Amino acid sequence: MTWEIEYILAIVLGVYALALAVLYIIIARIYRKLELYRKMVKRLEETIKILHKDVGEALTKKHRLRRRYIVFTIVSSDKILKQEIEEALRAKLASLYGIIGLAKSDPQLVYYEPELKRGIIRTSHLTKDYVLAALSLIKEVNGKKLLVIPVKTTGTIKKARKILYSLRK
Repeated sequence: MTWEIEYILAIVLGVYALALAVLYIIIARIYRKLELYRKMVKRLEETIKILHKDVGEALTKKHRLRRRYIVFTIVSSDKILKQEIEEALRAKLASLYGIIGLAKSDPQLVYYEPELKRGIIRTSHLTKDYVLAALSLIKEVNGKKLLVIPVKTTGTIKKARKILYSLRK
């Protein structure tokens, strides 16, 4: 009878040890994920601090952020929608300059005519060159090949619309 008890006790201890090993592995994986999340939150906090500092500095300077309007035209045989251009521009800016560069430039497609394939993008005067570079690098949108040509940059939307309509059809 003693060997049977020892045998059962050995099985129970083996199962207990196996359960402890599995539990240890699960806890270790959870700890690693928590550590990764902690690092991600720390990076996001640092990014927010940098953005807050940059915006605060820009607003406390003598001049406020000035807007620039970029008039552009698209050469393509396909019909291009406003949302497609805006998404492509934001994606290209994020890939070139990262999330911080995208947040600083904050490009907005304020006006677009799908029939004429022309539009106006608003951005800040500090990041105008970022947006121009990203525009010139857009070659494809949703499988449609295209070429974006920045025509002129102005300081007022009134002049930008005037330039937009003065272009040949």
